[in-house]
Amino acid sequence: MKKFLLALTAVASISVAANAQRMTLHEEMTGENCGPCASTNPSFWTLCNSGTNPSKLIHISYMVPIPSAGFYCNRTSAIHTARDSYYGITFAPEGRYDGHVPDPASTYPGHPGFFTQADIDAQALVPDSFAITITSAWNATYDTIVANVQVKCVTNWTASSGTPRLRIAMVQTNDFLSSPGSNGETHFENVVQGMYPDALGTSLPTTWTTGMTNNYVIKCAVPNWVDKTGAPYIVGWMQDDGNKIIQQAAKSTALPSIPVDAASSSTSATSLVCATGTLSAVHSAVLKNTGLTPLTSATIYYKADAGAYASFPWTGTLAPGATATVTLPATSVTVAASAYHTFIDSVAMPNGSADVNAANNVSGASFFVENSTAMNLPYGTSFEATDTIYYASNTAKDGSVWGKWQTGTTGVYLGHSGTYAMGFPLINYGVGDVNSFVLPIVNIATPANTSLKFWVAYSQQTTSNTDKLEVINSTDCGANWTVLSTVSGASAVTLPASTTAYSYPTSPTSYKAYSVSLSGLTAGSNMLAFRATDGGGNFMFVDDINIVSSTAVENIAGASSAISIFPNPAKDEATLSFELSAASNVHVQVVDGLGRVVNMVANENMTSGAHTLNINTATLASGVYNVMIHTDGGTTTERLTVIK
Repeated sequence: MKKFLLALTAVASISVAANAQRMTLHEEMTGENCGPCASTNPSFWTLCNSGTNPSKLIHISYMVPIPSAGFYCNRTSAIHTARDSYYGITFAPEGRYDGHVPDPASTYPGHPGFFTQADIDAQALVPDSFAITITSAWNATYDTIVANVQVKCVTNWTASSGTPRLRIAMVQTNDFLSSPGSNGETHFENVVQGMYPDALGTSLPTTWTTGMTNNYVIKCAVPNWVDKTGAPYIVGWMQDDGNKIIQQAAKSTALPSIPVDAASSSTSATSLVCATGTLSAVHSAVLKNTGLTPLTSATIYYKADAGAYASFPWTGTLAPGATATVTLPATSVTVAASAYHTFIDSVAMPNGSADVNAANNVSGASFFVENSTAMNLPYGTSFEATDTIYYASNTAKDGSVWGKWQTGTTGVYLGHSGTYAMGFPLINYGVGDVNSFVLPIVNIATPANTSLKFWVAYSQQTTSNTDKLEVINSTDCGANWTVLSTVSGASAVTLPASTTAYSYPTSPTSYKAYSVSLSGLTAGSNMLAFRATDGGGNFMFVDDINIVSSTAVENIAGASSAISIFPNPAKDEATLSFELSAASNVHVQVVDGLGRVVNMVANENMTSGAHTLNINTATLASGVYNVMIHTDGGTTTERLTVIK
């Protein structure tokens, strides 16, 4: 064994750690989709890492599928499934301290948010019967960590019942550029990446006498997602499976980086591009030397979407830890419709040798290509299943951005005329955040006769909230924007104030109608967008957006602009509501996408005032239709979506 360890020393540095006192172990169940975990973890980690606590406590965490699984959790599913079952865990965040529930009589036993310094100090004083020493090192090919674990009995000990076991885990802290789940977390401390030989561990003798010492050599295969330059380390603990109590724990020091390694640390591209046909897209990759020796060459592979990889040879000199931005050759992207596209970069062959650390090789960036062929009016969306893909941008400190919200199982969320609405998350932890939602480019032939109509639902938390929703316009693909209208604060309120929970629209009456004249725009291609600024309020919902051009809608003598269709989308029937400012002949038609009249709704003289008409949609196929309202003063158009 001595010769074997010396051979390892020649290949890579060895990490050694031995406990000089009782070392306790806290096992936390957390997850990337667990909202309470995100609010609990920062203060819990601060406690574990503060003062002398690192000499008393080892903290490790398992990624669990609570309330739902994500890719980060799924890659270690065998581990969390075994440990959840072992402890009977059904919720998160949750913890076990040396195998037991800390503060079992408290209101929230086991919850890491209620774990205290007193818990740590008390457990550190519990007498132990063992000392554990862990030595670890890379093998020659850097695909395995070899751990030498010595367990020594310092006081006679007999297991309570069942089998005592030595459990070994590979642990690493992970950071992501963007949250891997729905709770917004990007930093995850001390996550278990693997257990060896598995989560069951290695059987130990049931009876130990003072001075009895056993050595265990554990070969820990490194999963392909583990970044070998990211300081992984080994944690081991002795646990009595009869009562689940942990007798002693220890960890190795972090393993050093590998000698030669290169990473594609980030990819950047212009976030919004307007094009049609074939786009010659340019992007750049950031190459980083993550090894311990200078990097002089590497090969960068790159592609767009599902295309084939092309290669780019890089040469230069990068010191350990240094980076270089590499602009890659243009890549052809086919623009069939407005959609998101992705660049993928991968680095290989650092200094001409095979890369032994695949976990940091790949990076990517999404960019949106807006089809620059302008759509003719009328245009509209109610955010239902037939909608196109939209571009969104944000400067949100919490990473939040607009989302397409759906009616919940209890009917909590509701669009103005259908199942979905657009929601801006203007909640009180991102004051100053700016989120934008961009509509497709439209051709506005006669700005003086064109207007943008939409519906808004919004609740403040307090009357001092300054949330703001703007309608903005660009004629240069988003490089510059002009504000067309603004609604903010109390003037936007349609729902009761809520200080303890989000307020969601529950019926069409939760919404208020808005109409913005586009008369100041330049005729031709225009890009319109909604821009919301967080002023500490609540969610803001926008629905039933329509851009319509008519014979001066606002000046039509026969009809006002107060026109609505409900429900929209419709299945068998919809109701058209409008108001006439003077008596007029009214002619209402439903026209399909090919310009064919598929339903004659009305052709009659009507008095001034409010009117409603039923539109039979039972015989219409699913799709988007135009409802054209002709009066003596002119014509206006509303969009109607039919779903089956």
